[in-house]
Amino acid sequence: MSLTARRFAEKPAQRIDVPKVSKLSREDAARLPLLDRVLLQEHDRHANRLADIRRVADKLGALDDIVQAAQADGAYIEIDHVRQSFFNYRPSQFGRRVNAVVLQAADTISSWRNPKAINAVANALQAAGWRVVHVEGGSSEVWLDRVTFMHGHRAVETTCMRQWVIDAIEAGHITADTPGRHPATDTGKPLNDSLTADTQAAGDR
Repeated sequence: MSLTARRFAEKPAQRIDVPKVSKLSREDAARLPLLDRVLLQEHDRHANRLADIRRVADKLGALDDIVQAAQADGAYIEIDHVRQSFFNYRPSQFGRRVNAVVLQAADTISSWRNPKAINAVANALQAAGWRVVHVEGGSSEVWLDRVTFMHGHRAVETTCMRQWVIDAIEAGHITADTPGRHPATDTGKPLNDSLTADTQAAGDR
């Protein structure tokens, strides 16, 4: 039996219950026994994650085909990062704003800068007819660019390498009219010129 299997098979020495207390201040929490503090923090973390999932639960079923296609291209989907985006988008100047679902491939050591794996979600969305509606270039080429796609009233925010964005510009999928901060805007200012530009762009939305 593996170590992991043994951990789940063994009965704990004692039952552990999450302490039932109301919201505590930092000072009140500091007075609790260490075990209670650990359990309360984990309970809060779990509750927050479940709230994240509930916000996008009705949108995830429609993304199963995208996930399968991306995984077939070698992507390892970052399940921990699937959530509602902090930003909302609209398909046109007068369209209704929609909260995007964050769906991205893990930039792991095994897939480090492997374009096929890193860009797999973006490629799958594009192949399925999703349209790029926003691009935010990273502060440098070390960072991945953030690209948002829409299909009807659904939006997905993912990440890809800078070369994917450049290729999409050449193919006409991203133009100077595409909102965001990317090479097609041709401002004459390098994307990595300032780290504050990303913050400013986010605040403008």
